[in-house]
Amino acid sequence: MHILLDIDWNFFDREYMGEKVTNYVWFLGIVVGTMILKKPIASLLTNISSRLADRYSYMKHKDAIRDMLFKPLESLLQTVLYFLATEQLANLLDRTTFHHLIFTKRKVDVNLGDITDHIFLFLFIIFLTQVITHFVDFIYYLRIGKAKADKNISRQQMLPLFKEMSKLLAWILCIFWILGSVFHVNIPALITGLGIGGVAIALAGKETVENFFAAFTIMSDKPFQTGETIKLGEIEGVVERIGFRSTRLRNLDGSAYIIPNQNLVSQNLINLSNRDKRGMKIVANIKYGITHEAMQALIARLKDVLLNTPPVKEPIEAFIETFDKETFQLIISYSLPHPLPDDASLNALKREINLKVFEVIGSNATLGTAVGTS
Repeated sequence: MHILLDIDWNFFDREYMGEKVTNYVWFLGIVVGTMILKKPIASLLTNISSRLADRYSYMKHKDAIRDMLFKPLESLLQTVLYFLATEQLANLLDRTTFHHLIFTKRKVDVNLGDITDHIFLFLFIIFLTQVITHFVDFIYYLRIGKAKADKNISRQQMLPLFKEMSKLLAWILCIFWILGSVFHVNIPALITGLGIGGVAIALAGKETVENFFAAFTIMSDKPFQTGETIKLGEIEGVVERIGFRSTRLRNLDGSAYIIPNQNLVSQNLINLSNRDKRGMKIVANIKYGITHEAMQALIARLKDVLLNTPPVKEPIEAFIETFDKETFQLIISYSLPHPLPDDASLNALKREINLKVFEVIGSNATLGTAVGTS
């Protein structure tokens, strides 16, 4: 028995609200297909994008690639496909008109097609910019890993700045693109106005501009690099990051110092990383009454104790510096290796040595002492 299916193909050519049934079918098909296939297609595009860095192992960086590239690519793909779906109903959207009253009381006809086109263009620009900035993050992730593996300090210092500059430029171009294409702003006139107003902005943000250019001075002159120890006045720490506006130092006790770049290039700065030892000093306030012979014995005893305290290094000195009304200052100076051994802590060493110095001085009951270190 043969069953003949008689399909009325003319049904798909019928029009409802100005659109053929075929267009409605295409619209629903693209929307449903997007919901089903957006993740597999985005995953495929992510894998293809990662092949641009073919010198690196994909499997090794698979998780990082997915975290950085997959989501923005998925959003961009979804926006493009939904736009293609709405294009199937272009006639219907163009016929749907809104009468909008603006401040001049003049009626302006706006159709739904123009609104959807502008919305999708806005979303496309935003998501495309996100794809670009996330790809910049991905390239930075690969390059900084290779720089660390090669122990290239200069590249480790330059890459974060280039990454931030690239992302900033991408978002600036994104804003101008949106203003020109979505809101129909006259970009040349806007840039001209910004050029005139830029003088006032530069004057108002003088310190920010100075810090910005100071960052390039640090990058080019290289008075220090990331990972080195520097000292600026009373502040001492390891350079963690050099940014547009400031540089971050990490002190030995874990405190973070945020120092404007301009201060680093305009003040006397000491780079402590090139030294092979660190000078230390102890100040002891001693009451009068000790004899010359006892003082000589005390100094000899202090030198002997410090010399036999690892990892203290020569030169070791002890001398009288200042005479006050009731006490005089005994200065004890010594050196520690730089960098310290892996199992040594600077604060722990200072505490140990201070206690030994206090014990030696305090063993003489005739002396009143107050010990400080630097």
